[in-house]
Amino acid sequence: MRRGLGWERAGVAGLAGLCAAAIAVPVAARAGAISAGEAAVACALGAWFLARHLPERLRGSVRRHRGLALVWIALSLVSAAELARRSEFMADWKQVAGSVVPDSFTAQHQCMSAYVHAADLARRGEPNLYDERWYPAFRGLHGPAQVDVDSPVPDLRDWLDDPFEYPPPFLLLPRAALALGSFADIRAVWYVLHAAVLLLGAALLATWVGAREGLVAGLCLPLFAIAFPTGLELQFGQFHGPAVALAIAGMVAFDSRYRPLGGALLAAAILAKVFPAILLIVLLAQRRWRELAWTAVFGATYCAIALVVLGPAPFEAFFGYQLPRLASGAAFSFAERPETPLIAVSRNFSVYGLAIKLRALGVSFATPAFGQALNALWALVLLWLAFTLRAGSTRLARAERWLALLNLAALRSPVAPSAYVVVPSLWLLCLLAGEVRGRRGAAVALAIAALLIMGPPPLSGGLEYAIGLLSQAAVFALNLWVLLRRTTVEVSRPDTDPGRLRSEPIPRPA
Repeated sequence: MRRGLGWERAGVAGLAGLCAAAIAVPVAARAGAISAGEAAVACALGAWFLARHLPERLRGSVRRHRGLALVWIALSLVSAAELARRSEFMADWKQVAGSVVPDSFTAQHQCMSAYVHAADLARRGEPNLYDERWYPAFRGLHGPAQVDVDSPVPDLRDWLDDPFEYPPPFLLLPRAALALGSFADIRAVWYVLHAAVLLLGAALLATWVGAREGLVAGLCLPLFAIAFPTGLELQFGQFHGPAVALAIAGMVAFDSRYRPLGGALLAAAILAKVFPAILLIVLLAQRRWRELAWTAVFGATYCAIALVVLGPAPFEAFFGYQLPRLASGAAFSFAERPETPLIAVSRNFSVYGLAIKLRALGVSFATPAFGQALNALWALVLLWLAFTLRAGSTRLARAERWLALLNLAALRSPVAPSAYVVVPSLWLLCLLAGEVRGRRGAAVALAIAALLIMGPPPLSGGLEYAIGLLSQAAVFALNLWVLLRRTTVEVSRPDTDPGRLRSEPIPRPA
């Protein structure tokens, strides 16, 4: 082993493969023992491939940092066990004990059911798949629902609640998923693909960053994978994390001069969740015309394919019905109904949600109009942040700023639940961990930031609102600090000289 991979590289790759198997094997077992075995073999081959591409600087790390190495190994084993527990629930929803939080609300909620339901409505030729009468979340809010919400997709009816809020091209993905048949199968496969895009995207970004900083970010991924918000996003099937991962991958491809690939990835992210369009402002400010052109080409291509597959009705409904409701906030009016759980209000981290929390605490001026004005002001702030975004002299600096800008742009939606919207902020903390360099104060600050961003379990009354405001403030503070700080970042040299550092100043905006 000393002449080949080395124990450290083999061990890291083996634990990564174990975590991957913990996610994939229980789901593959739905199709039988042979499929489970094939998934296990694929994870083992992936671990072997990873081991051969891990950095040389891992050699001797156990000897140099024995205590940290033992802690990391223990955490990785715990992560694998926890991921296996959660995957059991995603493979069989009767295994409620495997839910991230095994309570009835969490175990019975599924954001991606709206995607599948909308795709089925489009398949059935429904002229307005955005109509609130199709979604139980709106029932009784503006009078009784006009239809009995049902679905011919097996197992889907009991999971229906959330409305579909995304542009029509996004429906291409759940429309393809309908070929799997039952919602139980769609849910399980979606979970594995979701985890692959999010976690593999984070690992590839760490690889692209490289040097010591990228290695540290990669070693933080077991903790990122089992964080409660990450687990909830994967369990709910919410596409927020994958959209961010696709957008970041697009910017990395642009930075590496793979412009067509970058355009394909960024356009997919924008047509899925809209808020990644803030990166178009960055490209415009930096006069990167080729990158903008490729994004436009692929955006138009996706829309053309959706038009052929789905027909014109979803587009007509989106522009004529849904866009005005998104602009006015009516599309999210279900979030303010009286029976909405307290935590759904207090842990809504959007700018508009700030007004909702203040109003609940008795602040008289925090009216819906005030919330809309606050949201409009935040849009101007985002434009300014995007236009003045410093390019960064290192890959680490650029990755951190792209991620921070996306995190802040996502908070402009009227509803931004902490259950999933904070996941990319936790990802950002993994990148920032590479800058700690043994400084205990910085490590403690990152740990405190992670705890504040995730927040405690649900509380009651005014204390729950106070915690929600504190956690929301932590998310804003972290991401704004990353965008606005003017410091010198220490960056490791390549593996050929792991012991030396070079200081690279972050340039000011032109």
